[in-house]
Amino acid sequence: MKIYAKEVTTNSMKTASRSKILMFGGLLLVLIGFCLLGLTMLMQVQQFAVKYAEFLQMLDDWDAAIAGIPNKGLVVIAILLIYISKAIVPIPISAVCVIAGMVFPTELAAAINIVGFVLLCTIKYFWGKHLGSGFIYKFLCRYENVRRILESDSTAKDALLVGFRLVPSFPINTVSQLYGAMEFDFYKYIFLSMLGFLPKIISYSMVGRHVFNPFSLAFMLPLVIIFVISGIAMIGINAFIDLFNRKDKIREE
Repeated sequence: MKIYAKEVTTNSMKTASRSKILMFGGLLLVLIGFCLLGLTMLMQVQQFAVKYAEFLQMLDDWDAAIAGIPNKGLVVIAILLIYISKAIVPIPISAVCVIAGMVFPTELAAAINIVGFVLLCTIKYFWGKHLGSGFIYKFLCRYENVRRILESDSTAKDALLVGFRLVPSFPINTVSQLYGAMEFDFYKYIFLSMLGFLPKIISYSMVGRHVFNPFSLAFMLPLVIIFVISGIAMIGINAFIDLFNRKDKIREE
């Protein structure tokens, strides 16, 4: 009886800790998004605008150098190879998306980033499928609340996958391996992954396109959108897990 009570207390503490972290992280991301928007407005003030103009001149030189790259096809191949290498090397996917946006128009950059993201997710999915149940056990031992959801109906697992892709704190590779190890339907997995990650791909591609004017609204607005969406997603996942746990307890009673 004492052991059971101790386990209940431990799970309650973990739940409270998880709830506070997700709520704080979500609110912080939303706040950062609005701070960036305020900073953009501040740069319109004359005394800041003068210094900013000098900075823009330096960025224009870099922009001209990138525009002068003779073979853009090799750049596409290089970007896709970076996505593939991310399966092993911890490269920030946001940086790769921005690089594509720096070289290509937003629509083309987004398309390249989508192809790269699908390649990465496919590699890690089948990697996880090869690892099998051993990987699932190691992962689920660390996240009790996630374990309950993944052991439930498929609708909850679908929503959780979209949430994983929306929230920046969950690694792309780990989540991909987890769903591969569970032998989740591959095409649904790709669709839901893209559904959750597409706002980031489009936003980062736009950021790359306007990176040479970093305090313009065209540059900052996508970042604001990313932070706000990510923050709301963290708060949403926190609420979703709490709701699921309450329903789970009711079913057990």
